[in-house]
Amino acid sequence: MTSALLLLLLMLCAAGPTPIGQTMRRALVERPAAWLARFTRTQILLLGASTLFGVLLFLIMEEEGLRLFAMYLPELIGIVSSIEMTAAVDLLAVTLATATTIRVRAVLGWMQAKLPGRSRRTVRQRRPEDGGAAHDDDRPAPAWALAA
Repeated sequence: MTSALLLLLLMLCAAGPTPIGQTMRRALVERPAAWLARFTRTQILLLGASTLFGVLLFLIMEEEGLRLFAMYLPELIGIVSSIEMTAAVDLLAVTLATATTIRVRAVLGWMQAKLPGRSRRTVRQRRPEDGGAAHDDDRPAPAWALAA
C-alpha cells in the first residue's frame, strides 16, 4: 500500500502541468481536499473519540471487543448527536427568551414614559444629617452615655 501511494506521488510529480498530470491532480489532490474540507471540528472529534474507544476495546477484549464496538457504535453516534442537538435547541430557547424579556422591558418603559400620570420615580426629601457627638467634638456628649 505504501509503495503504491509513493508511486502515485512520483507519477503526479513527474507528470507536471500536462493534461494527464492535471487529471491526476484533480483526482488525487483536489477532490479529496474538497471532501475533507466539508468535515466540521465536531465531526472530527467524534470520529477520533469513537476510534479511540474502539482501539481501547480491542486492546482490552481483543476480538470480542471489536464485535461489541461494531454493535454499539450506531447507538453511540445517535446518543452523541442527540445530545448535541438538544444543546443547540436549548441555546436557541434561552436566546429567544432573553430577547423577548429585553423587548418587553423596553416596551413597558416606553409606555410608562408616554402615558400621563404619576411616574414611578418620586423625589424624597432628605432630613438634615445629625452627626451626633461622634462627629462633633465641640458639642457636649449626651448624659445617658455615661450611664453604662
